[in-house]
Amino acid sequence: MSLWHWHPSVLIGLGGLLTIYFWAGGRLAGSRQVLAFLGGTAALAAALLGPLAEWAEHVSLSAHMVQHLLLTLVVAPLWLAGTPGRLLEPVLRVPGVRVAGRALTRPAVALGLAAAVLIAWHRPIFFEAALRSEAVHVLEHLTLLATGLLAWWPVLGSLPDWPRPAPPAQLLYLFLSTVPMMVVAAPITLAEDVLYPFYADAAASWPLAPHADQELAGVLMWVVAPLGYLVAGTIVFFRWASLEEADAGPVVAPGPR
Repeated sequence: MSLWHWHPSVLIGLGGLLTIYFWAGGRLAGSRQVLAFLGGTAALAAALLGPLAEWAEHVSLSAHMVQHLLLTLVVAPLWLAGTPGRLLEPVLRVPGVRVAGRALTRPAVALGLAAAVLIAWHRPIFFEAALRSEAVHVLEHLTLLATGLLAWWPVLGSLPDWPRPAPPAQLLYLFLSTVPMMVVAAPITLAEDVLYPFYADAAASWPLAPHADQELAGVLMWVVAPLGYLVAGTIVFFRWASLEEADAGPVVAPGPR
């Protein structure tokens, strides 16, 4: 098994994406936004190229789970944080996009779609199909990333036309976002049998036994994902607190009478 997993199409896609970003939005984005977008792109490269992708596609469910966590919890929020609203404004001129986007970015809809896609792809029938077909695997990653962007919009979206809820609602939203991860993680962690035969067939190439690797994959989803939302919630809370403090204004001590 090779330690590197080169996909020319992925390299070309990442290069094209960065070219478009700097050509169209380089002057609009601040330095922090640029760093965030570059960080998301680097995380995507780490997920789809190199050893992690090789292990995920051939021998390890836990490596595959790390891939999915990177797509949904790292790449998606960093890309949104790194994309200035003015860069997205031309998209609103496309007929129907403004209305469709407003509907899809509502918290209940965004979370529902992301949850449905996440849970569906981890059903053995669809997960096995993705492992055995390159085209299905690409579709899996594209839909996880797309719905990941949608799921993070109520917290990080940058277009006033598709508004975000108030900070208290964002905190509740982030808490509820952990539920689909647990719905996926629990059956994987607690299953008595190997759920994905593909990895059982490749057991000789990985140091962990298939069932132990499956338990590790479930624990990663069960523990790491909520930690990601906890970090996001902490940031939202302190930003909200700082805004409340700024709105309150300075306290002026009464002068002498």
